[in-house]
Amino acid sequence: MKPSVLALCCSHVTLLLTFVGMYTALGPHVDELGLDPSDVILIRLVGLPGMFAALTVGPLARRWGLNAVARTGFLAAALGLAGEAVLAQSLVGVCAASLVFVVGIAVAVPAMITLFGEAAAPDRAGGMALNGFVLFAGASVGPLAASLTSDFALLLAGFATLLGVSALLLLASDRLAAKEGDAG
Repeated sequence: MKPSVLALCCSHVTLLLTFVGMYTALGPHVDELGLDPSDVILIRLVGLPGMFAALTVGPLARRWGLNAVARTGFLAAALGLAGEAVLAQSLVGVCAASLVFVVGIAVAVPAMITLFGEAAAPDRAGGMALNGFVLFAGASVGPLAASLTSDFALLLAGFATLLGVSALLLLASDRLAAKEGDAG
């Protein structure tokens, strides 16, 4: 496996890990805020409009490049989780910050899928298979990661850090891919 693809894998695994992990931890946290745990669905719905941000990836990628768009998505998601951590005791704050988080995830995922396809060329099918595996591995680990602590703010601060490191891995992947292209 090329080093640039390995760096993509290491960053990509964090997207659904943090997404599933945050929403797993949100249920018990809502109970701490004095709401009925069944109300968590209403908080999840707040993030739904953020999914439309995925539609901006194509135009943004033409302007900034895919890797920059993916990094922006990772950093927006990290900012959203950091906001949720800081505002963990405010229902409105958690809702607003979760919307920022979802926007970041919605931007990063399609950019990452395309980056995998490009990095795997000419074996795009293999690249897409690896992409799917990495995404689903992250989604599977998310609930396990959420169970590491009952401190919602601490968990989200850790997830935000993980996404920030992932953005740096994307930068490294971009530079590695350039070196691989020069060598090839």
